Amino acid sequence: MSNFFLLTILVLTQVLGDIWLSRGMKLFGEVEAFNLSTLTELLVYLLTNGWIWLGVITLTFSMLIYLISVSRLDLSYVLPIHSSSYVFNALLAWLILREDVATNRWLAAILISIGVFLVSLSKQSPPNPPSRNVLLFFIPLSFSLPKLWLGVIILALADAVGDVLTAQGAQQIGKFSGKSLKKASLWLLSLLTNPLILTGIAGYTTAFLTFIYLLSWADLSLVRPATAIGYIFSLLGARFWLQERISLTRLLGIIPIGLGLILIAL
Repeated sequence: MSNFFLLTILVLTQVLGDIWLSRGMKLFGEVEAFNLSTLTELLVYLLTNGWIWLGVITLTFSMLIYLISVSRLDLSYVLPIHSSSYVFNALLAWLILREDVATNRWLAAILISIGVFLVSLSKQSPPNPPSRNVLLFFIPLSFSLPKLWLGVIILALADAVGDVLTAQGAQQIGKFSGKSLKKASLWLLSLLTNPLILTGIAGYTTAFLTFIYLLSWADLSLVRPATAIGYIFSLLGARFWLQERISLTRLLGIIPIGLGLILIAL
């Protein structure tokens, strides 16, 4: 399987999975309360709705393609290709879901894609020597934060944790080899028993449930570009947690991502 074909499938399955989930949640309506009755109704709906099942199956396949991709290619090569999903999400939300995609959302999707592309294209730098002074960064969340952005921050943090841990786990296991059924089965078994990947999947699960909640009342063309804040979280985590040196290109990439997020907020 060529790398171009692999990454094309990755982008398409990510976008289509989002579209199917959004369609399913639009049919359910807004989740306004978190009492037992509402949560039970939502759980039954999620387990019985065809659009939700189609979305989950598509996104599960997309995650498998992602793991295969990062086992064969650098994460910094996969991310710029994957960033094009923001534009396709807006396009298909307009074509399939009939969402009214405002001009600022189009501009935000394009700016965010450019920003992610710049961040991902920067060359990998060796880590800084360990510092005795532990630098921690905190994301202030006030109680007055709008529920959209509170949900987006939770989603982005969980998604960033999932991306980093599953990529690290897949690279530890080694490149995917589909030359024989036995080798492919052993590779999949290694995925299912790797602690990093299992922890990453827990992060993805948290992000998925938050995404479902946001889609119950907000448009896909608004929610998905807003989650680009996760790339900023990843960059901060790399600098302050992993002690990586941050190149100028990565810092410049933050600018269009930030502008895109401001456009969404407006």
